[in-house]
Parts: sequence; C-alpha cells; structure tokens
Amino acid sequence: MSENIRGNRTITGAYGELWLDNEKVAELKSVEAKITAERKDVQLGISVDSKITGLKGEGTIKVFKVYTRGKKILENWVKGKDVRSRIVTSIKDPDSLRGQEERVSIDNVWLNSIELAKFERGEIVEEEIPFGFTPSDVRYENAIR
Repeated sequence: MSENIRGNRTITGAYGELWLDNEKVAELKSVEAKITAERKDVQLGISVDSKITGLKGEGTIKVFKVYTRGKKILENWVKGKDVRSRIVTSIKDPDSLRGQEERVSIDNVWLNSIELAKFERGEIVEEEIPFGFTPSDVRYENAIR
C-alpha cells in the first residue's frame, strides 16, 4: 500500500449500496456490520493475556421511511418462523484507487427487532433495523487493493 495517499482517494458513503435478499434497499441511510472477538482472560504468571473463544456478528441498517418493511418479518415471527436473510454491501467511489469496489456478502442474517411506530412531527422518519449474523458466513467478494 502506498504511503502517499491523497485526500480524493478516501471513500465517501454517498456511493454505498445495500441489497437485502437480492432486493436493493434504495431508501438506505446507513449500514454498520461488525464482528467482535469474544475473549476470555488467561493468566500466565503475573500477566493476564486473552484467548479468542468465539466470534459474534452484529449490525444495524438505518433507512428513511418509504416502505413498510416490518410487516413480512412480523408475520413470520408470529408463526414461529425465524427466517434468515442475506445482505450484500457495496462501496465504489469514483475516486477509489483504480476505480475498485469493496463488496461484502453476509449470509445467515437474522433480524433482532422491528419498529412498529416511530415518528416525530416535522422530522424525516427513519427506521433502525438491528441484525445479527454468523461470522463464518461472511465473504469479501471484492476488496480495494
């Protein structure tokens, strides 16, 4: 990686996209997905080190309210169905190095909650959709090099 990076090479979220179950989420405001290492302390002599004992995947999608997204989810939940989804994110800024794209595929995604009603008079309505996933079901389909 080059040490002479110019400011125009930084990526802006304006070009980020998200697909949920192969459907583009056009009203996307933001997405965050992360993997956290679950650790246990290991005492070695006087020092306390750590050991990874598991990985946990979680994230949040924020959308501007345009569609009713929770109806289908709720219908499945009340039937006892824990339907799993697939999320694909893409960021391809025109100024990215050599026009490259970063694309991440996350499978085995479960949704943790839905918002039935949330608004404030005079404000743009947004919805937050928290989710979890198994880290072993994540793939980088494209990376910026």
